[in-house]
Amino acid sequence: MEIRYKGVQYDLPHAVTDRAQKKLLALKKYLGGDDQLARAYVELGKEVGDQQSGRIWLARINFSYRGTLYRAEALEESIENAIDRASGELAKELRRSKKKNESLFKKGGLMFKTFARGI
Repeated sequence: MEIRYKGVQYDLPHAVTDRAQKKLLALKKYLGGDDQLARAYVELGKEVGDQQSGRIWLARINFSYRGTLYRAEALEESIENAIDRASGELAKELRRSKKKNESLFKKGGLMFKTFARGI
């Protein structure tokens, strides 16, 4: 899996990129073993210019896998919470996609089986 980071109005410390990498590598279980085809573009930083409190930390993840683009974005009070929430949303999208592909595969097998019986 290829992961690229970009800081938005923020210099990325090593601890923050390590946390994001750990969260993204945990998504391998939804990829079915082809994690070399996956690319993640992660933007971390401050969304609001001079504001000092509140929801100012942004985590935006664009995840490309087998020609499909998945996108997750979170705006939270700390950068760690934003990373956790964005990776959680991305995991939810990947789970849905995996479940949908499995059901389509089963339906296709059923259609082939009924067609073969008709011959």
